[in-house]
Amino acid sequence: MNRRSIGLVAGLVFFAALSVLPPFDTFVQAASRHAAEQHASLDTLALARAMQTVAGLMLLMVTWWLTEAIKLAYTAFLPLIILPLFSVVGLSKGAPFTFTVLDVVRNYLSPVVMLFFGGFLLAGAMRRWHLDRRLTLAILTRGSLANDARKTLFGMMAITAFMSMWISNTATCAMMLPLSFGILSFVDAEPGKSNYGKALMLGIAWSASIGGMGTLIGTPPNGIAVGILHTAYGADPTFHRITFLDWMKIGVPYVILFLPVAWFTLLKVFPPEVSSFHGGKERLMQEYARLGPMNRGEKYAIAIFSVAVVLWISMPFRDQLLPDSFLERTKWLDEYSIGLLAGLSLFLLPVDVKRREFVLRLRDLKYVEWAALAIVGGGIALSDGMFKTGFASWLAHSFISLFGSPSTLVMMFAIVLFIDFLTEIATNSAVISMMVPVVISIAQSTGGDPTALTIAAALASSMAFMLPVGTPPNAMVYGTGYIQLKDMVKAGFILDILGWLFTIGVLVLFGHLLFGVIGL
Repeated sequence: MNRRSIGLVAGLVFFAALSVLPPFDTFVQAASRHAAEQHASLDTLALARAMQTVAGLMLLMVTWWLTEAIKLAYTAFLPLIILPLFSVVGLSKGAPFTFTVLDVVRNYLSPVVMLFFGGFLLAGAMRRWHLDRRLTLAILTRGSLANDARKTLFGMMAITAFMSMWISNTATCAMMLPLSFGILSFVDAEPGKSNYGKALMLGIAWSASIGGMGTLIGTPPNGIAVGILHTAYGADPTFHRITFLDWMKIGVPYVILFLPVAWFTLLKVFPPEVSSFHGGKERLMQEYARLGPMNRGEKYAIAIFSVAVVLWISMPFRDQLLPDSFLERTKWLDEYSIGLLAGLSLFLLPVDVKRREFVLRLRDLKYVEWAALAIVGGGIALSDGMFKTGFASWLAHSFISLFGSPSTLVMMFAIVLFIDFLTEIATNSAVISMMVPVVISIAQSTGGDPTALTIAAALASSMAFMLPVGTPPNAMVYGTGYIQLKDMVKAGFILDILGWLFTIGVLVLFGHLLFGVIGL
């Protein structure tokens, strides 16, 4: 049997065993404690059974996600089936309830999912009108960038990282690879032997992952983490919701500072055999000239994208910038609705009225990564079940009984290191869906900072630099033949360790200075 077959069977066995067996004593005790904490009157045995069912659901989903027994998106819909089908009970604001289909569906249509949907539409418009290629060529043809091998490597990494802040890592990598092949043709780089080829390929993959950490829509784990955090604390009026700008306060400095670290690592591990290109800039300028002037579709796409970014960044300041009368009429407008409205508006902006052509067409929905939306929703739905049944609290108490109550900083070191290496063999969305509810519950029980630990977990989940299975960009560059597995592991291990230390440093420094998320 292969890995997928084993995972398929093992996941079903785990779930069947936990859903059929009588509730374990540890769950009965946890259910009694959870009901007492919520001041709720509820059948303890029913809550313990629900807790055990959710435990089976988590094991089923994690096993299938880790082994890719079925498509990741299909696994993400399991909460929608199992929670209502097994009449799982839980506590919401101290009141008992039973999960219905509608209760679970809300997680798949959560504001975070809608934000990603709008982001995918904006990215789709950029890809349809080739704005990504225009921007890349415009930057590479500046100054001496295209003639210096080391500068070109950094330029390609910087462009990839910036694109990945707004477009999915996979799409960004797919867009940058053809340009990379063109650059490698300048020096006749031989696949598997050229150090510059190795550095450029890994540079594209690494910077796609690093750039995704920069914004809330950069990569699904960011949205999953924030969605779970808001699910856990949404009813608490004292909780500070993480805004788009809040995330950028951490994410953008992280990208700006960590990207040169990755570039320097590549240059040291794979010293380029070339220092300059002959005629590189001229060839790229010819490519750029072939694009011609910007057309109306490109102008509309960049305009809507720019408006959305400005609104996202300025949302925390709107109370100071806008009159009260306008604020009252637009109090429904938040970061999530901005992304959705901006994306949908692209279907209404005409590029050619006579031909009835718009910036986006229905067939451009192919640019939406529906699987990613399902995974984000599934992760939030699973965490909702874990929190409301008390299973996440049980996991936290189990952790504390084994390891005590470490400080936020110690927990951060352990969480980042564990997730850093776990995400090398498992999809980062699966890892973050499993870990964040536990991390939040541990923080609640130990007095730690849940926001700091959640952000740390999200950033760590994007640090899969070592193996082809870690991320789609890793697999894509490995498939080109320019990089061998031993080279990827050697360089990736170094960056994993540097990333572990770097993540802690950035969170402690910028998290405290900018909006005080680190409670040390």
